[in-house]
Amino acid sequence: MPRVYLDHHAATPVDPRVQAALSALGDVWANPSSVHGEGRRSRGHLERAREQVAASVGAAASDIVLTSGGTEACNLGILGALPHDAVAHVVTSEIEHPAVLEPLRQLERLGRIQITRLAVPEGRPPSVHELRTALTPHTRLCALQWVNHETGTIFPIEAYAAVCRAAQVPLFVDATQGFGKLPLAVSGLGADLLALAAHKIGGVAGAGALWVSRAVDLRSVALGGGQERGRRAGTPDVRAAVGFGVACSLVAERIASQPRIGTLRDRLEARLQSLGGRVNAGQSPRVATVSNVYWPGRRSDALVAALDIEGVAVSAGAACSSGKSEPSAVILGMYPSEKPRAESSVRFSFGREVSESEEEFVEDCCQRVLARPVA
Repeated sequence: MPRVYLDHHAATPVDPRVQAALSALGDVWANPSSVHGEGRRSRGHLERAREQVAASVGAAASDIVLTSGGTEACNLGILGALPHDAVAHVVTSEIEHPAVLEPLRQLERLGRIQITRLAVPEGRPPSVHELRTALTPHTRLCALQWVNHETGTIFPIEAYAAVCRAAQVPLFVDATQGFGKLPLAVSGLGADLLALAAHKIGGVAGAGALWVSRAVDLRSVALGGGQERGRRAGTPDVRAAVGFGVACSLVAERIASQPRIGTLRDRLEARLQSLGGRVNAGQSPRVATVSNVYWPGRRSDALVAALDIEGVAVSAGAACSSGKSEPSAVILGMYPSEKPRAESSVRFSFGREVSESEEEFVEDCCQRVLARPVA
């Protein structure tokens, strides 16, 4: 039976050229901090990867901190940028990824910070006025995503950056879902810290990066050695970093494929609406790769399971929340008075590997599943 993978917002298939580069790399195991020949060889591969990551976002290699993935990059960007000597105020949104929300919640529980969470009604990004109003003389960080992981909603980061810059508040941006879908140059986006992840752009899981503006005094949040210029302790995974670097060198191809992907997404979305589905955040600006749809009276977990049996891999939300019985926090944040909507939504996320015939196969599978009576 054929299978179609439509969960690219959770993880992308590893690009064949990344696989080939890792195969050609051979056995790289030495610690890149060691000064002997084996260590220098590992260091060379690591620094080449850093340069590729930096080039893909228009940054200097020295401003890139290599991490173990997007979650670590988000944690480091938030925890490492906040002051430790006073209770700080932080502005974020209701629909951030758990990699952003959880470190903030932990600090809030400890009494270290106070948080203002901007509303995102029906997927509408917070306005510049709403952000400006939320800032106070005690605000020490603004943490906002570029692209929402469940609905694809695009936040106007450039406009937010101008507000934060005027208020002298550092802006951390979770760019893990926007990278590879939208053109990205750190100078144009205007953020002060930017998190990236390899497995969203055809790299292997276990690698990520944090770009840090030189205006930010970033502290390491892991106690250990002085790796990454003292900003991130721990021996890096050189192979994962090499794969990330290669994936970054190919990111322009991903951006170029977005119009074709958008055509497939729009076609599937129209069919799903004809089958009774309603698009979440459908009126907000979105990337081309995702359609988040809900069916009144249906349970998202049942729909995901039924489609999996039919040969279609989709999800009910963020992969890091899989196995939890709670409704989607993102959809609930967008529609706070509609809990059933959050319990009945399915995310269909595309990648450049998806073909027209595969999209048609998904349409047929959805029609069969939705034709069955509700259990």
